[in-house]
Amino acid sequence: MFRQFTAHFRDAIPRPRRGARWAFTFTEVLVVVVILGIASALVLPQVGSHDDLNAAAAARTVMADLLYAQNRAIATQTMHYVTFNPTGQEYTLYSSMSPTPAVLQHPINLNNYVMTFGQTGPNNISQTVALTSASFNGQSTVAFDETGVPYSYNSGTATPLSGTGAVVLTSGSYSVTISVAQDTGEITVN
Repeated sequence: MFRQFTAHFRDAIPRPRRGARWAFTFTEVLVVVVILGIASALVLPQVGSHDDLNAAAAARTVMADLLYAQNRAIATQTMHYVTFNPTGQEYTLYSSMSPTPAVLQHPINLNNYVMTFGQTGPNNISQTVALTSASFNGQSTVAFDETGVPYSYNSGTATPLSGTGAVVLTSGSYSVTISVAQDTGEITVN
């Protein structure tokens, strides 16, 4: 029975003439080329734009710097500050603000801890990411006390956050928000 089935199946498949080859028709080749063209038109624009990846990488850097300032405040038992300047596309970490501001040294390259957007160099984040805004109770400076609790800071006055503080970064049409929770100081990226 099985032999009869396989013999019947084998006879059902057309075979090329002796010396002839199997080939695709022009129409079949044209259909495949059109399908590949449509697929590439849909996929290639998404592959070329890495705005989401650039913004996420920059957000991780900013988040790490905020955590560094917070942890350093806990370790040294002194207030530490991070001042954001969207106009100048930079932010700076300070170990004190009075009587004069004392900029922290970056622990790796030992430069002043001033991070800039849109440039190249040792303390730069990304040429394609912009610092859009920073708001901590309407102020652009966040301070962390000796327990890591965040405050907004302005002209010598530290005020506990009344809501979540936020830093917004953009890259092309993509934006990401770094949030600082009011009482706990938990830092997250959305």
